[in-house]
Amino acid sequence: LILSGSHHYLHELVENIGGYWNDYNMWSQKHLTGETVEHIFKRGTRKKDETAEDRFNYLWPFFIWNAAAAYINFWEITNRKYQLKTPSAANIITPSHDYQTGTRFEVLGERENSNSLSHLFFTFYNKFVLPIEEKYEFVKNKKVWNYILSGVINSEGEKNGLKILEDFLEEINSESNKEQKYIIPLLNNFLDNVQNNGYIPKQLYFAIKRFSRWDKLNTDASINAQARMLNELYDTYYLNDLEKYYPETRTRFYSETVLKDSQIEICAIMNELCKKQHDYKVDKEELLKEISKIQKEYSLSEKESFFLTRLSYPHLKPSDTATFVDFESGGEHTANLVVEIEDYDGYPFYLRKPVSPKEIAKLHQLFIDANLQVSFKPEHQFLVAISERRFIIGGLFYSKFEKEVVHMEKIVVSNNYRRKGISEAIMTEFFSRMSDEGNNYVTTGFFRPEYFYRFGFKIEKKYSGLVKKLDKEKDSEND
Repeated sequence: LILSGSHHYLHELVENIGGYWNDYNMWSQKHLTGETVEHIFKRGTRKKDETAEDRFNYLWPFFIWNAAAAYINFWEITNRKYQLKTPSAANIITPSHDYQTGTRFEVLGERENSNSLSHLFFTFYNKFVLPIEEKYEFVKNKKVWNYILSGVINSEGEKNGLKILEDFLEEINSESNKEQKYIIPLLNNFLDNVQNNGYIPKQLYFAIKRFSRWDKLNTDASINAQARMLNELYDTYYLNDLEKYYPETRTRFYSETVLKDSQIEICAIMNELCKKQHDYKVDKEELLKEISKIQKEYSLSEKESFFLTRLSYPHLKPSDTATFVDFESGGEHTANLVVEIEDYDGYPFYLRKPVSPKEIAKLHQLFIDANLQVSFKPEHQFLVAISERRFIIGGLFYSKFEKEVVHMEKIVVSNNYRRKGISEAIMTEFFSRMSDEGNNYVTTGFFRPEYFYRFGFKIEKKYSGLVKKLDKEKDSEND
């Protein structure tokens, strides 16, 4: 009971432990809130209409996935010795919306020895899935086993989960029970699909499904509206958290939603990128290079260009005017994000990396004009502000300090362009880009501290100057 309530298993098993009553040798747990799957079905189908049926057709895979994960979690914390005897819809408390967490069992007392994987899986299928599908025939789903098997990976992780499923397949192949043989091709197809296309985690799967539902109802949605929907779903389903374990999350989300109808070649490239990201073979910089190649080698639609840019730079808002330009760096072509911003007077200027040594030299001259002695080194990187007439009017330079930390050296704005909000725009864009690249901190020297305090820099004993923690959500709001 203590392990079950420890939240070690993805918040899916039972509520936190309440206490231990020594005089009675009795454990208690906190009051369970929420509804069982059985009660949700009863309440939701009192009025028989197509809307209710559509809703449960959508939710039924979510219920199965959650219940299977919780069921396997219990089996795992008993060291695979016991399984629940009654994993029924009346014993599973689950969220009624697919973006919520908190699946739990009401009763853990009725358990039995777990003698085989066949017994484990078919007990769940016969006790949880079949009774609901027999009572509510409209939710019958040919892919029901996919959601059970996905729940296993949800619980165990991809490596251990696939090993369990492979052992299950081997066991079924060796058994004489002909009634269970139908699972063999289903298992093979599921394992092949995960092997070829990768496993899609629960939050990501249902975020994609929800976007598809919205897209079908709003077929004429503008590009900006689609982008806003993507951002809302990314936050609602906590997909940022998922990126820690599945680095391909954002690429997969875009490729399965707004880019799913792209050119066949682009879809193939995106799928391959997902595989490489999943195997940690592509970092942020290499991803940008690959997307830059797509922009260079293919004639893209407005929609493809818009979403490929935002795939690469999550901080961009739907209303931001931004695009890629291709430039050569170190003998290689790479992507350069250009963001258009208006100053306080309403005049546009642009933020990007410099595209030539000449532009870096002009930035250096700005520092000299401001009586700032600086020395650019090979490891330095730059972000520059450019006027509508293509003059360098400001910028900053920085370098990688250590893992997840960058050091910003100096920032400058031309005398003629000061007090127009340009330095603030440079700083905000810089923080957003550093956060997009996976950095958590920005450090700088103890020069003009009052200026940097405005941006959240502080003194900390670990660093010699000032440091700012990059808060992704807060920085996004500031944008």
